[in-house]
Order: sequence, then structure tokens, then C-alpha cells
Amino acid sequence: MPIVPREFKIGLLVTALLEDRYNKTGHIRDQARDIAKRYEQKLAPFGPVVNPGFFEDEAGAVKAARVLNAEEVGCVVLVEIAYQKGLIPMRALRELDMPLIIWNAQLVNEFPEGADFDLIMVNSGMCGLPELTSALIRADRDFFLVTGSIDDPGTSTKLGGYVRAARAVARLRNARVGLIGTSYEGMTDMMQDNLAVMETFGTTCWPIVPDEITDAFAEVKNGEVKHLIDEQRSKNRTIELEDTMMDRSARLALALDSVSRNGGYDAVAELDQVWLPEPKIGVIPFFGSSLMVENHVPFACEGDVMRALSMLVLEELAGHSTFLEHYILDYKRNLMFNSHDGHGNPGLADPAHGVRIVPTIYYKGVNGFGASFNYSYRPGSVTLFSIGSIGEGRFQLISSQGAFVAMKPRDISAPQTLFKWEGGSVAEFSERWLSAAPSHHHAAAYGDLNELISATALMLKCGHIEV
Repeated sequence: MPIVPREFKIGLLVTALLEDRYNKTGHIRDQARDIAKRYEQKLAPFGPVVNPGFFEDEAGAVKAARVLNAEEVGCVVLVEIAYQKGLIPMRALRELDMPLIIWNAQLVNEFPEGADFDLIMVNSGMCGLPELTSALIRADRDFFLVTGSIDDPGTSTKLGGYVRAARAVARLRNARVGLIGTSYEGMTDMMQDNLAVMETFGTTCWPIVPDEITDAFAEVKNGEVKHLIDEQRSKNRTIELEDTMMDRSARLALALDSVSRNGGYDAVAELDQVWLPEPKIGVIPFFGSSLMVENHVPFACEGDVMRALSMLVLEELAGHSTFLEHYILDYKRNLMFNSHDGHGNPGLADPAHGVRIVPTIYYKGVNGFGASFNYSYRPGSVTLFSIGSIGEGRFQLISSQGAFVAMKPRDISAPQTLFKWEGGSVAEFSERWLSAAPSHHHAAAYGDLNELISATALMLKCGHIEV
């Protein structure tokens, strides 16, 4: 679970024209109200639903919008069950500044023999939606379309995807990122404008003084350290360090967790090397930072705020994330070797090879080489993702689909994988990736996520490049 859970609510607007000076179909009003409740029930698996009830006129539209605003919903799903004048839903939507999903829905999946007028009435939203979508385009209002009957599984999947994208946007808008130390010296891809980050994503970035972790390190109890180490063994992770070094690394892990939790940070970017010369700690924090990622709290190395945000997006879209960078191109097999020092997400390791907790070989502190992880990621479809800074306070989302290929982990004290781009040539992938203004780091999650990332980008009013 995230350190700071924020309840995400789905707003539902259900409308139709039943009666005015010319139309007289008020006899189906009770049926329309019941139908609104059915749509509410269908959305419930995606989160709490705020349903102000079926409305017909301008006054009802205003009241419905005010209910959704008062409940601080994260997105709006709008359904027209029959023709409605475009002015009525537009009157509600002009007061609602959150992602909008138009569900072109109906209760039936065919036009049955013997269909009477009432059945046609409550299944004819397609009659009025062209009017509404045209008005939205004229008003320069973004929206997402889902077409399908109420019980269609594919429709439900598409709806759920857009809701997850809206959830990612809502998470960013309320997120606090902690920055421990500074970004790594000279890394230009870490030199973003954090005011522009707030203006674009709503996310604020706050400094965490490294001494806060040092103080928390001193307060960790021996029993807590033992429990954490025992927990790793219970997951069949082999520990290949001396006891004193494992204890020190576990104590640092618990200090990171304490400071992050008490500070209310949704994600953290850290300068990993900041404690190497510090005599009270004196080791690299890879063990602890990796456990934070495994526990769904994005941690990014080298002070990388934008990859911390990228991981936060993937947590909402896929339910997990990890942190990588590109290394060797394997031209013979069209594969890209990915890794990053000793930091990643051990919860995504390939069980065929297991997880080893080993001394890092990269960074030696005044107290020696701290604990790191060595494993390969499990094979499966995957999406690489990065939020790139493109100048003048602007950002774009970059993603690429492919697969992690099964591999025996090399003995390099680091998480590792082979990425196979769905487009084929690793050389072409490299050139297209390099041309998209990424970072030398990227996030990753299992699944084909390009479409959801594209929706997220549109909701954020950012560009999106699919590599």
C-alpha cells in the first residue's frame, strides 16, 4: 500500500430527456432511476462511486455537478440512456474539472424481436451522444469514449483502464515526493524545474535532510532488525553477507521506511551515495530502497524525481513498478540488457532463479559494502516508461512495449533482465528511444500499457511518444 492512501472516487452522471413541452415519456422515470443505479453497480469494482441520481434538466445537472465536486471525485463517467439535449450535460460538465469518460452504454447487446418503445427509449443513448461529443470538441474539452453494453467484459476492461489512468492523474495531483540529498552531480536529466513539475502534475517536491535518516537509524530497535531479516529468509531469499553488515543494511532499510512514512511521502528520490562517508551508517541503501519499491513506495536512485513520478504512475496503472537503465545491446538476439546497480523490485524476481542478498560491488562506504540484491526479473510482457523533460517547463511521456526474456542472472550484485522490443530490431529501438527525450533511467511494469499511458498523458495535457 502507498504510504499516504488517498481515496479515489468515481463520479457518475446519468441523464436523458423524458419530458419537456413536446416530449412526454415521464412514465419511465422510475425505470431510469433504477437504471442509473445499475450503472453505479457496474462501476463499483473500480472504486467508490458517487451517484447523484438520474437527472433530466438544467437545474438537476447543476445539482449533480455540485455533489460530485463536494465529494472531490477523481473522474466522471457520463451515461445518456436516451436522447438528451446537449446543453444539459454540458451545464454539469462545465463545473467539473477532472477526466471525463463518456460511456456509450446500453442494457441490451442486440435489437430484440418485439422490442417496444420503452425498451428502445432506455437503450438509445447513441441518439444524443453525437450532440454532446460535438459540443465537447467545440469547447476544447478532452474526453474518452467507451462503447459497449452494460454486461460486456471487454467494455468493463476498457472502462477500468481509463479509471486507472484517472487514478494515476489524481495520485500525482496529490503527491509529495521527498528528495534525500541532491541529484547526482552533473546529471542533466535530473535538472528539472520543480515548480514546473507542480504546475504540470500537481506534485510537490520536498527536501529530506540526510541527517533525518541518520537519526532514525540510531532509533531502530534490534528486534525490528531481526524481524526484517527473518522476513527475508521466510521468502526463501538467501543472505550472503556477514551478520554485522546485514544488520546495518536492515537498520538503514527501517530508517528509510520510518522517515518516508512519517513524512507522508508518496515517493522518494535519493542520492544513494550520501551516507557512504557518514560513520554512523557508512553503507549504500540498496537493500532498503529496493524493499520500499517492493512495498509499493517508489524510490528512485541518484535524486531522480521524474522517475519517482514515473514509478508512481505505474503503481496506479499496473499495481507495481521497478527502476532500470539500458546497458548492452545484444544485436544477435535483438535484446537490450537492463539493470541498475543493486536497486529494483525483488518482488518481481523470476522464481526459477530466486533472490540473493549479497554485498554490493559498486559502492564502498566507510563501513564497507552494504547489502544489495542479485536476481533476474520474471519473463513476461512489459512496458518501459519515462517522463521526459523537453524544455521550457514542459514534459512528455515516453513508453515502449515489449517483453522481459528469461535469463539466468549474472553474478553482478544487481537486478537484471533482457528486454525484447515488440518492434523487433534492438538498433531501431535504441534510436527511437534516444530520440524521444527520455532519461538514462526508466521505470517498468508488466503488461501492455501504451494505451493507458497515452490516456494518462492526455488527462495531464502532456504529449506522449510510443517507441
